[in-house]
Amino acid sequence: MYDLVIRNGTVIDGTGTPGFKADIAISGEHITGVGDVPDAAYQTIDATDRLVTPGFIDTHTHMDAQFMWDPLGTPTCWHGITTLVLGSCGVSFAPVKQADHMVLAKVLESVEGIPAESIMSSLRWNWETFGEYYDALDACPKGMNVCGMIGHAATRYHAMGEESLKRDRNPTPDEMKVMQASVDEAMEAGALGFSTSRTLTHKTSEGIPIPGTFAHLDELVALAQAIERHNKGIFQWAPGFGEYEDYPTTEYPETRKEIHRIAEVNRQSGCPVIFSAFTHEAVPTIQTLYLGWLDEERAAGAQARPMVSSRVNTVMVGLCNWMPIRDASAWRELYSLPYPERLTAIQDEKTQARLLDIPAESDERLGKILYRFGPAECEYVRKPENLLCNIADENNERPIETIVRLFYETGGRQLFAFATNNHNLAHVEEVVRYRDTLLGLGDAGAHVNAICDASLSTHALTFWHSERQVFSLEETVRRLTSDGAEAFGIPERGLLKPGYYADVNVIDAENLRMEIPEFVYDLPVGAGRWTQRAQGYDYTLVNGKVVVENDNHTGRLAGKLIRI
Repeated sequence: MYDLVIRNGTVIDGTGTPGFKADIAISGEHITGVGDVPDAAYQTIDATDRLVTPGFIDTHTHMDAQFMWDPLGTPTCWHGITTLVLGSCGVSFAPVKQADHMVLAKVLESVEGIPAESIMSSLRWNWETFGEYYDALDACPKGMNVCGMIGHAATRYHAMGEESLKRDRNPTPDEMKVMQASVDEAMEAGALGFSTSRTLTHKTSEGIPIPGTFAHLDELVALAQAIERHNKGIFQWAPGFGEYEDYPTTEYPETRKEIHRIAEVNRQSGCPVIFSAFTHEAVPTIQTLYLGWLDEERAAGAQARPMVSSRVNTVMVGLCNWMPIRDASAWRELYSLPYPERLTAIQDEKTQARLLDIPAESDERLGKILYRFGPAECEYVRKPENLLCNIADENNERPIETIVRLFYETGGRQLFAFATNNHNLAHVEEVVRYRDTLLGLGDAGAHVNAICDASLSTHALTFWHSERQVFSLEETVRRLTSDGAEAFGIPERGLLKPGYYADVNVIDAENLRMEIPEFVYDLPVGAGRWTQRAQGYDYTLVNGKVVVENDNHTGRLAGKLIRI
């Protein structure tokens, strides 16, 4: 008898080929049959009128610390994610010397918005090398599979100390050997590869770009060569497109150099490169240019691929977390209160009157940047009718009056949002449609007080497939599963195929939707974060065990650390 059989579903197997009716047989942790399975099983799932897909793979997260206190891996677990990648953007928790624990915690806090106090209160720090960190992660109970990369910031700081932060300081030959040895050790321990960041937005708490930001080509190549010696692994790259230009310009010569640098690291090392590809309204033609330059470099033999966040990068604000109003004492006083007391305060007419007293320029700025988000529908497309200044005009109000009124009328549930990247969906679609673009960059676990883009899988299915019909169902699933597994070298995941691990979703596609994000105070030391649930995931299996049933987690911790 099989342990479990999923019967009568429409199988979308992750290859991109048309779906078909079939059963999925599972024994232990593996898929043992796909097709007509007449034999009995200890457990049967009826998937009639449901889609059966491989578990989704999130290839860009910052949940490195979160798994030490949240074994379920929320909110990714509610969106069909069964495997995720840690150590993105050059940030990892190893290698690290005993005296430098707070340094790495502060880096993650300043770069990815995860409170250092939460990190320090929850991590045992019983490691120095990446392999020892991997062992510690392996020992943690997990609701999903995890794997990760060694980060440039940690590697450089471990070898060079505070000197690693200096812009013009290159590693000495001995320091370079230490860095390469750290990469070698990580690869031997089963790491996916190496990650670096060159964006000027990734800074320490002192406002200094993190170690590795200004690394020269020879340093990057040497580290990539340390990966390639193991005949496996990738080089993940967060570039600074548009940040180093001498404006005004429409040519973006520094971005052209960065694409060439990406290509050269691959050509000189043989290590595949995956780079983050954002769009921005301030540089509306840049994605067209860098994709064209990428084509030129690929024609010259470079193996490099973009990865994109496939929706507007959305910062959510409200009574629950904060508002971008910094020059009014009444608002500072309001947010100094615990959330329940804010709810009470917003009902008071005198408090409401004080909250309206903000400078005219601040009022105008809020009206131009904020969009109404929810509280009933989860809508990420920025529509003119939801722009705050338009709502205010329609109601003969100032924008600040609209904010206060909606807080009052909704009992504090009304949210507002503004974009940090990917403002124009036509620009995003241009990158999404590029033939080898990976769907990723949800940044799960990061910027916890501002964003919650971890629902990228549900969004891809409901928006890019169902609503916009940019991709077929089969192609959307392929990009969420086998595409990421193949790009990052994650073995035996991403396909519904005999011999592969039984990471499976059973989805009610007709009712698939994202719920409104919710702000909760569940981080260590009581810090707050955004989380987001979904509807339509009848079942999610990790390594053959049901971990989500009817959109709720079963509490089973069936995940594994994946070593390649």
